[in-house]
Amino acid sequence: MNQQRLLAKTNILAKDWEKEFTVRFQATCDAKLSPAPENVAILVTSEYEGIFKNGGIGTYYKTLSEKLASQGRYVILILCKTEKEFQGESTVAPVRHIFATHEAEKFLQLQPIHQGILSGFQQWEWVESESYRILFFVQAIAHHFSQSPIYVEFPDLCGLGYRTIQAKRAGLLGKNCVTAVTMHSSQEWLNEANEKYSLYPAWDWYQKVYGYEQYSFENADLAFFLSWFMAEKVKSYGWNMTHAIHLPYCFTLVPPLDKKRPMLDRVGLNIKRQQIPIVFFGRLEERKGLLTFLEAIEHITKHFADEDISQQLYLLFLGKTVTLHAPETEQQDSQQYIEQQLNNKFNDINYTIISDLFSQEAIALVQELAPAIVCLTSPQENFPNSALEMGQLPVSLVVSDTGGFRETLKLIGRSPLYSAGLPLSKGDGRGINKGGIESDKVRWFEPGNSQSLAAEIANAIEAYPEIPAVPQREFLAQVNQSLLNHRLEYIKQAFTQVSVSKQQLSSPESYSRLLGMTSDQEQIFLQDYGQNIYSGQGEIIDLGCWLGSATISLAKGLEKNRRVALKYKRIHAYDLFTWHPYMEQTVKGTSLEGKYKPGDSFLDEFTRRISPWSPSIAVYPGNVMEIGWNGGAIEYLFVDAMKSWELTKSIIKNFYFDLIPGVSLVHYNDFADYATAWIHLLIYKLRPYFKHHCNLYQAAVFQYVNPLPKETLSLDLDPPFSIFSTEDVHQAFAYSLQICHEKLRPNIAAAKVMAFIYLGDLDQAKQELIQAREMFGNVGEIPLAAEEISRRTM
Repeated sequence: MNQQRLLAKTNILAKDWEKEFTVRFQATCDAKLSPAPENVAILVTSEYEGIFKNGGIGTYYKTLSEKLASQGRYVILILCKTEKEFQGESTVAPVRHIFATHEAEKFLQLQPIHQGILSGFQQWEWVESESYRILFFVQAIAHHFSQSPIYVEFPDLCGLGYRTIQAKRAGLLGKNCVTAVTMHSSQEWLNEANEKYSLYPAWDWYQKVYGYEQYSFENADLAFFLSWFMAEKVKSYGWNMTHAIHLPYCFTLVPPLDKKRPMLDRVGLNIKRQQIPIVFFGRLEERKGLLTFLEAIEHITKHFADEDISQQLYLLFLGKTVTLHAPETEQQDSQQYIEQQLNNKFNDINYTIISDLFSQEAIALVQELAPAIVCLTSPQENFPNSALEMGQLPVSLVVSDTGGFRETLKLIGRSPLYSAGLPLSKGDGRGINKGGIESDKVRWFEPGNSQSLAAEIANAIEAYPEIPAVPQREFLAQVNQSLLNHRLEYIKQAFTQVSVSKQQLSSPESYSRLLGMTSDQEQIFLQDYGQNIYSGQGEIIDLGCWLGSATISLAKGLEKNRRVALKYKRIHAYDLFTWHPYMEQTVKGTSLEGKYKPGDSFLDEFTRRISPWSPSIAVYPGNVMEIGWNGGAIEYLFVDAMKSWELTKSIIKNFYFDLIPGVSLVHYNDFADYATAWIHLLIYKLRPYFKHHCNLYQAAVFQYVNPLPKETLSLDLDPPFSIFSTEDVHQAFAYSLQICHEKLRPNIAAAKVMAFIYLGDLDQAKQELIQAREMFGNVGEIPLAAEEISRRTM
């Protein structure tokens, strides 16, 4: 076949394919869309706050549409599982057009093959039907905006993006389309959270849905997860998370209080001045801890039996009424069950159930009730909007101690521990308070434990009224903008198909030597870690930062890290910032030579050097033994401060128990320093909990692999060093000699000499010195150890 005939046949096939498979809008609907190219964002969801009365995913999509529209995106909403008619018209400001999936046959030019697909589904196959309808709408939008970039985002639930993501991978949506899935609540996790394990006879249906969810998340161009809690959950289900991006979502800022309190008047709550409002905030279902909350109220009445507490409390249930499934509920709806439980067990307790408010109305009502006690009681949570919303209000919080709640409250600065440099309106809790937030009024209870919940509610009742510190609106806006910027950057990268590949940090273009007491190898490693390995699950600690060579290396890497959205004050730099004579040798020949006298503060120089990266760095001037750490999980611990046994003990007590098993690294900068012999003994004693990761010239890095029990080391025993035996010393240094670089072994041998000096055994120290010289010669730091023996025997 000649080339001309082949081309003609190809054109015929293309026309036949277009006629057979192309999906367009009907002319009347097509005319409603912009005729010009637009930067299109399609959001697919079954929930949208303002159209439906729900929060959660609905609040997420409302906020996301507002943020995208503010950046010039042409937002189109595709709503699933609704019988409402929209006809392409929008009823909410940030959205240009709304389509319901059931409108596909009415507003799309479907070919016979499409009609055949949709007509073949049974009622119980609604997931497959919705997935195809979404695909057809996306195809029609892509056909209309053929020259425009199109971003399509799905929630993970039920895998509704399955067919669209398949089509994208098959090349049916063109090169201008990017698909994304955000992990909110997979069906498998919902079943687990609802303790719904007996799925017969619907097991086949659930198994299919689980597969749709996993495929969609793993094969979308962009896959976002909101919390590390949920990431670990789906990993346990077998999901591949290697490409997934940790990105909490933007949240709605709660408006200032309307002093007229219109919601209180509207709902007509008859709360007496002396009564304490206790609010259950969330969907009224088992998964949100409703049954645990009701049991806790019964415990509270017994706890305050002598005070007739039921007259002093006013219970407010704010959430959607649903059918309950736990055996003891007898499949009543949640309102019926609440009424039955409270009316049967209490004669005179005051309560109200309100289930018909929009999310913003419910938030405003709680705000007008303040001071109130708000209970967030889900035994498991991903990244709950309820915590983002209630955390902004001046209310006492009683919260289930599960990962999702911890992460959301930390994001907005309402955690009970100082979190990542998040500023509050009443002090930041550093220094004197050792990281604790002043008056945050958050109480945590054991998930699913009604007695634990009751105890914390009782504590809140006894402390009532409380006025907590709440995050500043300026800060919340800054966090929101940062999250939005990261999302836009990820979308941009996906469109331009620029892969975020590991950079060659050792190249001259990306690495330049920093003045400090870290080696080139360390600085390269730290910059690479900050950029390509650091996940954001915990903080980065630099103990003994001096002029900032480690701090800046980490900050330079973090600046380019595409996996971590929140970078504000993630690096915590500690130092006395007091100049000592030995420092002169390192700065000789630089502008710092002779600048400082012993005892001078060089904090100004450190601040100047880190200034380009200061937003990501929190600075702690002073004695680390006094400052300590109460800032939550630690992902990287750089240690250049174990200059004495007392300092070493303090660092272990204050920092090691916040490391993350399987994730955290501990970097010993003084590993090959003869004077810090205790480091080797410590490393050897902690071998069940740490494994050797790598060597960086004179430093060594270890990974934290198993939780460290607090009783592992008897650190308070006297005299110093007495917890180590002579045999411990021999075994510890044999281990260190085995894992260190050959050039550093003389220094390790010198440190062993020092270990026996510290133990007060000078005879053994002399023997070790002889052996060190025989093995290595009088090189490295061995002569310095010999001087120490001479000094102590004079």
